[in-house]
Amino acid sequence: MYTRKGDSGETDTANGSRLKKFNPIIEWEGTLDELNSVIGLARSHIKFEDITNDLIQVQFDLFHIGEHVLTRGQGRRLREDGVKWLEERTNSYFKEVGEIKLFVLPGGSIEAGFLQFARTVTRRAERITVELNESEKLDKIILQYMNRLSSLLFTMALASNKRQGIKELIFPWPNPETRK
Repeated sequence: MYTRKGDSGETDTANGSRLKKFNPIIEWEGTLDELNSVIGLARSHIKFEDITNDLIQVQFDLFHIGEHVLTRGQGRRLREDGVKWLEERTNSYFKEVGEIKLFVLPGGSIEAGFLQFARTVTRRAERITVELNESEKLDKIILQYMNRLSSLLFTMALASNKRQGIKELIFPWPNPETRK
């Protein structure tokens, strides 16, 4: 589908205004869309119902965050318990995984690889959200949610590998060769 309205380098926003496609809020919106797509890609490979259901909830939350920001709070908003829910789900996966070593090499199963990829896109989206907050003064719940989301995806990846009997590869820290 095409409208030709964007041929001049502008795009419509949720509040009805038109902005240049390089505008920071459009860059943020595009990154949020990319994140949602990567989470969808990860979800399409997940074998575990709890992780799948949690990823679906995250995708809905990301749409609500987008609408919240793009309508300047006049549309749907992230649910009030969104950050608490992320923390509870992350803690649940942490309990399942057990002790975490810092510096886990991303990979293992295809599921964990896609979840780790989604985690890295989340971190970029978070950086852009923090930058956007400088000019747009976003609701603090959005910043908190974006900060917690990468932890959830990380623990999901570890849980996915553990459930499949795949041992994580750990990057040794500090460097054992320089330890005395």
